[in-house]
Amino acid sequence: MKLGIDLGRATCAAVLVAGSGRVAAQAVVDSAPGTAGSLRQVLAALGPLPAPVDSVALVTDFARQPPPHPSRLRRVAVLRIAPASHPALAPLADWPTAARTAVGALSAVVAGGSAVTGRPLAPLDRTAVAAFAGRARESGVSAFALCAAGAPARPAPELDAAAVIADAVPGAAISLSHEIGSAGLRERENATALNAALGGWAADLAAESSRALRAAGLTSPVFFARDDGGLVSAEYFRRHPVIATAPATACAARGAAARTGLARAVVVDAGARSVRCLVLGDGEPERSARPAPGPLGVLTHLGSPEIHEVLPGPPGGTPAEAAEAARLIARQLARVPDAELLYTGGGAESVGAPPADPTLRAARLTDAARFAATADCRVGFEQIVAVAGRSELDRLLAAARDHTLSRAVAAGAAPLTVRIESMAHAPVAYLPAGVHRVTVRAVGRPLVGGPV
Repeated sequence: MKLGIDLGRATCAAVLVAGSGRVAAQAVVDSAPGTAGSLRQVLAALGPLPAPVDSVALVTDFARQPPPHPSRLRRVAVLRIAPASHPALAPLADWPTAARTAVGALSAVVAGGSAVTGRPLAPLDRTAVAAFAGRARESGVSAFALCAAGAPARPAPELDAAAVIADAVPGAAISLSHEIGSAGLRERENATALNAALGGWAADLAAESSRALRAAGLTSPVFFARDDGGLVSAEYFRRHPVIATAPATACAARGAAARTGLARAVVVDAGARSVRCLVLGDGEPERSARPAPGPLGVLTHLGSPEIHEVLPGPPGGTPAEAAEAARLIARQLARVPDAELLYTGGGAESVGAPPADPTLRAARLTDAARFAATADCRVGFEQIVAVAGRSELDRLLAAARDHTLSRAVAAGAAPLTVRIESMAHAPVAYLPAGVHRVTVRAVGRPLVGGPV
């Protein structure tokens, strides 16, 4: 048996799925204050479990929770390893003021880094790195975000700087940009700084969830849904929370598609506070091709699903709001005219869905939980490589493939089940011949059999 739980802002849904894929039990309750309260209530409503639970998958958006207390966001020391730049391009310069205040960041730029092709620009200034680490330690900051120019092609400067910081600040939590973001320096740096800041939120959420589940007698491994609907282990989530801050709509859309058998659809997720649209092609969410606001309104580019959102208040609350939702849906249907229209979420009728019987309404409320219960672990990897010929490219592609499979195992996938889901490479425009962007995605069944 596998259990999926969707911790929503208005409702909390739990779905127990048998090995055959059959829904063995489900429950929907009003959300309670705090994660633990919602878990206790929905598990009580679910009733006695008919068989042992192999794994638990949780779906919870960062924005769905009450605004986090400042203590749940870690103060961050952001270190850029790159040539000096204009102050307008300094670390965190494009962050909203409230976001900068929330993380109380220290920042510095030190010499080092590489060109996009991986060519070293300058030796790493280890003395400056150690001085910055000392300043952070004196300020009581132990969460670091390291971002080196050219790190997707040559991560060595980040790894070397991390070693210096680890010596200077024992126990430091260090986020490295080449493990998290895309090729662009600014968006990659933003994502890495957010990852470091969100570490406290992720640690608190994972610990609170684990305690509540164990109090209910569930000691199986716990997984968290990431933004594309895949799963990662609780430990991986603690280290890389920025990839798992807004998974609810992707999980709901994938669940609705699985429920109806539609592989291509415009999915309308009508929730308690907003209406979101997402396009599915061959069952996969359409991914964002440009930077988009992430947690705290900070621009990132993590290849997350492209989600179009309206209505900060209850859907259909006024005629104007209902009209705005209708325009959003019409725009998406016009963009993909061959797609079916599919609804999920508890507010579907308020944005144009035909009246639903109780069974269909319950299905819409449980789409995200049902999908998460049976989802795969999923990871992605992006790298820039510079090669002299086909044989070298093949060698580096094989290395990227192996690295991604290893990351899937680190994210909680059972080793014997991991496989490459997609792999692509293409020349990088405006750069010399032989420079390629490589993107790899791997999936695997969640590893079960013991507590995590």
